[in-house]
Amino acid sequence: MLDFNSAPHSKDEKRYHRKRRFFKRYDRGVLSHRTQSNYDLRLIILRHAERVDQILGQDWYEKVFGGVPSAPPQAYRHPALPQKLPIRSNTLLYVFDPPITRLGEQQSMAKGQQLSQVGATVDYCYSSPASRSILTANAILKGMNRSNIPIRLEPYLFEPMNWNTGLVLLDRVSPFMSSGEWRKSGYNIDPRYHRINNYLNTSENENGYYMRTRNLFDAIEHRHSQTRKQRSTILIVGHASSTEIFTTIALRLPFDSNEFVHQSDRVPYLHTAVLERDAYTHTWYLRSVLM
Repeated sequence: MLDFNSAPHSKDEKRYHRKRRFFKRYDRGVLSHRTQSNYDLRLIILRHAERVDQILGQDWYEKVFGGVPSAPPQAYRHPALPQKLPIRSNTLLYVFDPPITRLGEQQSMAKGQQLSQVGATVDYCYSSPASRSILTANAILKGMNRSNIPIRLEPYLFEPMNWNTGLVLLDRVSPFMSSGEWRKSGYNIDPRYHRINNYLNTSENENGYYMRTRNLFDAIEHRHSQTRKQRSTILIVGHASSTEIFTTIALRLPFDSNEFVHQSDRVPYLHTAVLERDAYTHTWYLRSVLM
């Protein structure tokens, strides 16, 4: 079991060709309240921005940090790294938890601005504990002028464990920073959020991932159905698998692990799916896909 109280290689490709008929592209203003059906919950689900290891190559750590286990603070000023990348005493853990690039951070802010321009807002934010997801979420919120929204770190948002076989090498050591470490680095992480679970099965496959995401989806739906607000919009930042699995679960589509891997392989960075729940029937609909 991997402890998330505190992998590296996901299914990353830049081209994404969707064949499912129920997906459609968005038009300007499609997310504004004036053009919406009567929804009560909206999920804006994104894949993280581009990863530094995918851009600089497998030897990225040597190029950026010189291959040492505890890199000096000046190494964090490398132009390929995002602004304010947290300094870790064991810098080597970034090999298992690679961050996004500085360009990816800028593109994430632009994505946040794009979401605002089409009428979106955010009331709550959930992120995978992976640094690439947290840094993306932080930049998106900044681009939306919603940096006041605290980020809730949820291990159940991490991608399938069998896509991260390298994490087994860490045994019981988590590659991810804790909520407290992120807060000390200046990030707005929700200190009161109670995670569904701090442990994931390292032998989990895609079917196991489907089941834990099903539990997470149900928990989010239940939690935010209790709010007194008429509508809630929830930003969820995860991985290439996230937009696929949430859409499959919300629309009650059959889950095929082989097709799921095939589709996830083609999800581009910052790919966005918007799901809405009808306020009366509680039926979920795919409102739009933002590329």
